[in-house]
Amino acid sequence: MSGPLPRGGWPVMLTPFREDRSIDWEALDASVDWYIELGSAGLFAVALSSEMYDLSAGERDRIARRVVARAGGRVPVVVGSPVGGSAEAQADAVAAVADTGADAVVLISSQLAPPDAAERQWLGVIDTIIARNPGVDLGVYECPLPFKRLPSLDAVRALAESGAFTFYKDTSHSVPVMSDRVQVMQGSRLRLYNAAIGSLAPSMRAGAAGLSGYIANLYPDLLDWLIRHVDDEDRADAVTAVQRLLTITEHAVNLRYPTSAKVLLGHGSRLRFAPVSRWKPEAIGPHESLPLEELAAYIRSLDLPAGALAAGR
Repeated sequence: MSGPLPRGGWPVMLTPFREDRSIDWEALDASVDWYIELGSAGLFAVALSSEMYDLSAGERDRIARRVVARAGGRVPVVVGSPVGGSAEAQADAVAAVADTGADAVVLISSQLAPPDAAERQWLGVIDTIIARNPGVDLGVYECPLPFKRLPSLDAVRALAESGAFTFYKDTSHSVPVMSDRVQVMQGSRLRLYNAAIGSLAPSMRAGAAGLSGYIANLYPDLLDWLIRHVDDEDRADAVTAVQRLLTITEHAVNLRYPTSAKVLLGHGSRLRFAPVSRWKPEAIGPHESLPLEELAAYIRSLDLPAGALAAGR
């Protein structure tokens, strides 16, 4: 077990595919280096943005190992375990992910128990996972698919008090909910990371440790700047402007995500991902691509605060 995870932005890593929908391993390596170079605090591999439900078990394992190896200890790497079934089967899946060298294994809140299961059953599965994986650090992601399960405040308190949890990706989209959760995490290693850029500043003022969501994939440098300066009174106007810009950007890619994110990266960064997805295989044509290209050009043209947009992005 380690100490608390670092404050900052955590990309939910995209999986780059070739035109034949096989994984582009060289592009994955390049993205790890790019995220770290542009200020990411850590990496979340095998997330929904990674198209985790459309990857084979072997591919998920290989991605996790590749990201951990490429990161090389420069930043921590947490890895999702999108496996349902019995408590024992889920515990075995967690053990397999832990074997990749991940700094924490992230449980998918909706996979732990059926939608109609009582929370005590959900917590019982977690107890089994912890008992069968002593010393393994864990996380929770409130993934919206196949359905969204938002644990109660008492459940979050139980996770914090277990001592096993370090990472919590919150998708409540409610600053009061996040604030209450942060309060029950006090004194534990568990840290809350907001998923939505639109509420980042108030959530951090309430005690959130950062953000893990779409925008961390697209503008990790702007996100890093925003997090570092969120409480700077002399930069209050710039903080508001950057958060507003990132919120618009996040919503611009939302409908056709993750392919739209790959298009935007192709025009706004040095990364070259093919605009290909297994999860949403419909192609993005020139008509839909043009606004993303223009958005990337517009952001480049802005007079942003010094150091906010990395020169080598």
